[in-house]
Amino acid sequence: MRRTALTLAICLLVLVPVGAVAGAASTGGASDGTAADLAQTPAAAAAAQSQSADNPCVGRMTSQPDRTTLYSIQGARAGDKTSAMVVGVRPNGSVVGVHNDTAAGRWWSYDIDVLPNGNILQTTTYRRDTLVEEINATTGEHVSERRFPEVYDTHDVDLINGDELLMNDMSQDGEDRVLVYNLTREEVVWEYYFANHTDAFPRSGGGEFGGDWTHNNDVEKISEGTYMVSVRNFDQVVAINRSTKAIEWTLGEDDNHEFLNEQHNPDYLETDDGRATVIVADSLNDRVVEYTREDGEWNQTWVLRGDLVEPRDADRLPNGNTLVADRRSHRILEVTPEGEVVWEVYAPWQPYDVERLGTGDESSGPTMLDAGATGAVEVSGSADPSESEIEACYDYLTGYESSQIVPPDEPTGPVTDPGGTDGGTGDGSGDGDGSDGTDGGDGDGDGPDDSDGDDTLFGTTTSDGGSSGFGPTPLAPLLGAALLAALALGALARLRD
Repeated sequence: MRRTALTLAICLLVLVPVGAVAGAASTGGASDGTAADLAQTPAAAAAAQSQSADNPCVGRMTSQPDRTTLYSIQGARAGDKTSAMVVGVRPNGSVVGVHNDTAAGRWWSYDIDVLPNGNILQTTTYRRDTLVEEINATTGEHVSERRFPEVYDTHDVDLINGDELLMNDMSQDGEDRVLVYNLTREEVVWEYYFANHTDAFPRSGGGEFGGDWTHNNDVEKISEGTYMVSVRNFDQVVAINRSTKAIEWTLGEDDNHEFLNEQHNPDYLETDDGRATVIVADSLNDRVVEYTREDGEWNQTWVLRGDLVEPRDADRLPNGNTLVADRRSHRILEVTPEGEVVWEVYAPWQPYDVERLGTGDESSGPTMLDAGATGAVEVSGSADPSESEIEACYDYLTGYESSQIVPPDEPTGPVTDPGGTDGGTGDGSGDGDGSDGTDGGDGDGDGPDDSDGDDTLFGTTTSDGGSSGFGPTPLAPLLGAALLAALALGALARLRD
């Protein structure tokens, strides 16, 4: 009898931590009283509704948008690591909440997008691997996530064709690539290895970071069969044909900083008469610049400069203004075509991406050529916060109790696919087969059928940084839990006897 009771006690003691781990897995991290906690307290909810002058993160505001603004913070101050976060702010600059990725074990926070189901798709890193998260915006939960142990430091992931992820890979071993991962088949179905195209990206070119000599940092589907890629270390934005892997056009030239200088987050637009246009955060030129392609040449049509320090993102809004993530000034700006700051919040340390709900993915507004607002303009009207004001904002954000990033009564989606498609069939064929025989195949193996009714992007989360993109989640923890449960039931049966 004593031995049976002891067996039962041991099983229960072991089962409790297993249950705790399972609970943490469902949220993507343990609840520890930080900003990453999922439960919003009544006090936090009240504070989110009644913030006033005590919010140190509000700069100049002469007008207010209609919707919430989301921005990611990479999390670095000079050489020091700081909290990586996603922050939601209301039109008046009051904070909705903070999704603290550092508290959940992530390292960097990069690109954010709104998914068709209304959740937020975010690119992060976990133990140097790429980890893509799906966040419920009104609770702050990690509702699903996928870890890619063979993909390094991805800055951008876009959902395309209904069930594919277009993403970049900074491999650090000379194998930089752009890839398409099919979620239905759970495999890579297309790849573009820069090392196989050294005629366009020679090893003698590019820049630092060792094996990551291209530092390709952004990808976007701009039409059926064409992907736009920012190749930062080559000071170029290129359009790659998925079927042939030919470069359809190139904006910029390696080391010719008159055009671009280690740019980030280019967005593709078209003029009313169909001319290709790119707006881009021209980071080391400390400006935002827009180019329109005419007769095979790129003409500079608009420049926003002055009082910007390494901008990371620039989105054209439907009203013609531009939303800018100004990295080294640690702020988010909305500026008019004339450069006037009309809306400003602070974002320490180092904002990476910014999205305005209800305006579509990336840029969705007019080109400056169509708006009749071409030329070079200077940023004017910023509050120009001091370092102490930025520090106060950081303390405020990292101490914020609510993890929801969108008010519960505000819709987040759906969002139109940037490529204009109506969803894929999940057969992995996409719009090309990598037929140059060197860097990618057509991925025609069979994959699992996700027909369990789960409306999340990746399925169940796990406590080890997410289910793997290159293999099933390990079964050992589940089998261990089942074994312990069986032992416990056996012990109970013996007690009854």
